[in-house]
Amino acid sequence: MSELLAIIGPTASGKSELAMALAARRPAEIMVADSRQVYRGMDIGTAKPRSADREAVPHHLIDLVDPDEPFSVAQWVERARALVPSIAERGRLPILVGGTGLYVAALLDGHDYASQPWSPPVRARLADELEAAGLASLITRLEQLDPHAAQRIDLQNPRRVLRALERVELGGGGETPGARPFAANAVMLAIERPREVLYRRIDDRARWLLTDGGLLNEVRALLDVGYAASLSPMTGHGYGEAARHLAGDWSLDEAIEITARRTRQYAKRQLSWFRRDPRVVWLPAGDGPADAPAVVTAAVREMDQLVLGRPID
Repeated sequence: MSELLAIIGPTASGKSELAMALAARRPAEIMVADSRQVYRGMDIGTAKPRSADREAVPHHLIDLVDPDEPFSVAQWVERARALVPSIAERGRLPILVGGTGLYVAALLDGHDYASQPWSPPVRARLADELEAAGLASLITRLEQLDPHAAQRIDLQNPRRVLRALERVELGGGGETPGARPFAANAVMLAIERPREVLYRRIDDRARWLLTDGGLLNEVRALLDVGYAASLSPMTGHGYGEAARHLAGDWSLDEAIEITARRTRQYAKRQLSWFRRDPRVVWLPAGDGPADAPAVVTAAVREMDQLVLGRPID
């Protein structure tokens, strides 16, 4: 059975920094669990790993499709499940890094996607609605469309609500698909920060992205090659706001403020998702860097417990 270390949690918490610090302690390869980083040409707004980090440590599951190509969680899981044993065979530890809870849960807990009706466009649309509007609106719709399914599934599990709605829309009924948990020993770590610290980091990132970070130029280039602003990936945090600013609809300050607000709302939903999982070990980081010695030391102990069956003194 393979070992898998997952570093998860909300955006702007410092997951990539911690992953790189751990990869310096033990041979590893990084698997990215981010629904936006799968798109080519969308680098700055999705906070893709830096080129120097990719050269230092192999990274996987980024730049898989163009922004106008459909891509589903089932496709991602198929690739991720094949990667884990292949990385282990190379004598390295797979480190899963990302904040897309649906991807993480689908990989570790599994579902029998093949036996269920599915559609990449429908799945992508519902996942975007979950991210943009939250769980409550999807629960309400499921209760209206299939009350029986709404009574049978865990309505506090966003993944199950999303899949039930997808099956209902495709005429397959909302019954929960069979689970096929992944055969791997996994440790899940998350960086814990005070809410006000996390939100300040998000606000600072939003301003940087739309000023010195180069997101406006990235979005302008995507639009110039023909990717419509209405495409689902182009409506992600920062991208939609940058497009509205470039179109003259919003001032730069408005685009920054709305990007920050939407990202804070998304981070709140991420926290709610991951805090429901009792397997997650939360590592306090306060207002310091995610690769601070105390954080790294705590994470290394968990990593060694996973790989060696005991912590290193």
